[in-house]
Amino acid sequence: MRQFVAFLILLALFVVLVGTRFQASDGDRLAAVARLAGAKLRKALPPNVNLAAPVDALRRELPTQPADAVRARIATDRRLSGQEIVVIGEGSTVRLRGVVADAPRRSVAVALAESTAGVEVVVNELAVPEE
Repeated sequence: MRQFVAFLILLALFVVLVGTRFQASDGDRLAAVARLAGAKLRKALPPNVNLAAPVDALRRELPTQPADAVRARIATDRRLSGQEIVVIGEGSTVRLRGVVADAPRRSVAVALAESTAGVEVVVNELAVPEE
């Protein structure tokens, strides 16, 4: 429900900005209004409410090592579903091991690893069974 409300707010803001012919120079005024609204919101809340706690909890859940990020990307890519790929990290080097169904899937896994932030070297040890 919150996501839907946030979407509606963003949509309304977009309509207002387009309708008023928002210019880049108006950004400073908009930032000042946002700071003022944030300050008023903080004053209106009880002092023991920590607004940063949800953001901190989200940061703790995000992968911090390149190998963790590669694991997460491979696990969520539907082109690689059902493939057993082991990701081993050694600093900025990531080693991919396992057996994949075909060469295109091996290429996808390697491309995902190579395009992950923090990864400098990808060692491809993925095997493709012969047909």
